[in-house]
Amino acid sequence: MKLFSDFMAKKNTSQIPKAATAKLPAAPPAIEKKQAFRKTLSIKNLCLILAVISVLVYANTLFNGYALDDGMVLKGNTIVTKGISAIPQILTTPRTLGIGIIKNDFYRPLSMIMFAIEIQFFGVTPAVGHFFNILAFVGCVLMLFLFIHKFFDEKKVAIAFIAALLFAIHPIHTEIVANIKSRDELLCFFFAFWTLNLFWRYMTDGKVSQLLFGFLTFTLAFLSKETVVTFLVIIPLLFFFYKNDNKRRAVFMTAGCVAITIIFLIVRTAILNKYHANEPNSTIEFIDNALVNAPSVASRFATSFLILGKYLKLLVVPYPLLCGYAYNSIPFVGFGDVWALLSVAAYLLIVYFGISRFIKNTKDPWAFGIIFFLVTLALFSNLPFLIGAEMAERFLFFPSVGVCLVVALAIEKWIIKTGATDAGVLKTSRVLALLVPVLLIYSGMAIARNSDWKNNTTLYKTDIEKSPNDGRLYWWLGHAMTTEDYEEEKDTVVKHKIDVESIGYLKKAAELIPTWLEVHEQLGWIYEREHMPDSAIAHDLIAAKLAPKNTTVLNNTGTVYFSMENYSEAIKYFKRCSEVNPEYMILYTNLGRSYAKLHNLDSAIYFYRNMRPMDSEYVFAQNGIAEAYMARANFDSAETHVMKIIAVQPKNADAINNLGCIYMAAKNFPQAIEQFEISLGLNPRDINALSNLGRANLFTDHYQQALDAFYKELALNPKSGIDLSYMATAYRKLGKADSAMKYEGMGRQ
Repeated sequence: MKLFSDFMAKKNTSQIPKAATAKLPAAPPAIEKKQAFRKTLSIKNLCLILAVISVLVYANTLFNGYALDDGMVLKGNTIVTKGISAIPQILTTPRTLGIGIIKNDFYRPLSMIMFAIEIQFFGVTPAVGHFFNILAFVGCVLMLFLFIHKFFDEKKVAIAFIAALLFAIHPIHTEIVANIKSRDELLCFFFAFWTLNLFWRYMTDGKVSQLLFGFLTFTLAFLSKETVVTFLVIIPLLFFFYKNDNKRRAVFMTAGCVAITIIFLIVRTAILNKYHANEPNSTIEFIDNALVNAPSVASRFATSFLILGKYLKLLVVPYPLLCGYAYNSIPFVGFGDVWALLSVAAYLLIVYFGISRFIKNTKDPWAFGIIFFLVTLALFSNLPFLIGAEMAERFLFFPSVGVCLVVALAIEKWIIKTGATDAGVLKTSRVLALLVPVLLIYSGMAIARNSDWKNNTTLYKTDIEKSPNDGRLYWWLGHAMTTEDYEEEKDTVVKHKIDVESIGYLKKAAELIPTWLEVHEQLGWIYEREHMPDSAIAHDLIAAKLAPKNTTVLNNTGTVYFSMENYSEAIKYFKRCSEVNPEYMILYTNLGRSYAKLHNLDSAIYFYRNMRPMDSEYVFAQNGIAEAYMARANFDSAETHVMKIIAVQPKNADAINNLGCIYMAAKNFPQAIEQFEISLGLNPRDINALSNLGRANLFTDHYQQALDAFYKELALNPKSGIDLSYMATAYRKLGKADSAMKYEGMGRQ
């Protein structure tokens, strides 16, 4: 029976005709095109698009030089410019130790290490710094895109792309990218969002390596900049509410980040304290944050809210953009000001909207965007405490993420509408009609703003036109012109024009902020350089009144009086300076010079003797003492002090020449000739040594040797006539009357 059944089954099977292979109907062309588009816009390709757009927006910064604080962390920083060898020192010192110690410095070694490496391989080249800033920004955009993609469980790639695109093209970020110094903020952002990506993977996969790597990137974020401290709120918010698959893992992440924060703060405090660069209670300068001098507490808070309102405005309409916001670009207001009240109302509405949505749904993405914005902005709000700046566009780098996310969600809700949020929706006419104009407008504004960052002078002149009441901008411009531009210029006529123009800007700064010490110091210095002592002393006296115990001010005032030949008044200010700071060594040289001009040689020698061999003015002081002894014909003592110079500087041609002069004055001509010849061996073009050698030979009846020296002197300085009479004497001694008469006649012309 079984066999039969098997047979019948085979037989029946063979008799059943084979069905033709089913052929599915071809997909409509529109669907095929959509599928191809989705394939093209893979995550990898979307990252590539974002990277290309980011590079294109900031490519023109490659042609810029240094601006704002770039000199502080790069070309002017003596530690960073050592290159790779400076890395151990960078890791154990405050950020700006390479230019000097400031009261409230930072510990941000990671960006400084990058700068040192760049200088090691490329030298001090701004284009290299701008290139790596662009690269870092691209990294920030991609990390943000990948995080938002994960945030939506990889189901809303279009929303993630739109948010990252808005972040990439927003002109508010031009300060961060165009200012090389802001590498610290870029690295902080990059590592902070890398941390979120790693932690998200850890919540999903539970691999210890992901957790540890996340702790490493979080540490690197802290070593970049302290801004990441706000993530102590963001991380638990994310992993206890939005991605709360495993509370145990969330606890591990949060506890680890808190521990890293504590360790960082301990290390930071120890390093800054070691260099006396950690005084959190030190007074914030009015010029940096005018809120410290607000008329009242109410005015301070009202103005702070006004500034917060300006931030909202700049996030929507990023114009005008400024490199600084100081007094009086933002006037003080009270709560009667309509814009301050509108700002308060706007933030109350934002807080209410965010919290109410979060209470209703602890996974609400709108709530996360709003909370992220508020938490990261709170650090710079000047509400709980005052910070070192009244307002700055760089403060919006992190908070803008929340805004970009909320805008992307709004586009999903009111533009896309369909609920489909894969890559395909990016090509729909509704989305393109919105994104393309925004892309063109924002990118164009960013590219144009990048050009303003060409150098300090260009930046400040551009921003003064947009903020004509900002006193600090006028100071920055005047200072940049009289230092950077003046030093780079070779033409003396152009240098004079630079000084004249800069005086106008500095006087405007003094008009807006009359009590600003540095402005009057700078004006005094420029007027002195331009040989306008009356104007110089006027501003120096104002500076001395504003800072009666400032050694630099007192010394500068004395220096101007010295140039006016008012030596008694100069001595008065130099002595006041010595009372304030007896270790301010240059003033002893200045006192010595002043007393020497009054022919009070004992006092001159007394103050010159305060100089030590390691002091920069030591050589000048020893020369001064020698001259004083020479005036008294005390040649032995004069010789002793010149020999002190030669002991520390054996190849100092001027000192050796001076020693020869002492011997010649003492009528020790053979030794004088020997010293003049040694001096000329070190500096053959020294016309003073040639003149001295000629005279010494003349006085010892070596007439031809004297003429040889005088002729070399004339060849170097044909207009010099000081030794023509000596040449005539030499020719007369040689019996050459015609030549003697020739040089006598030249001497009378």
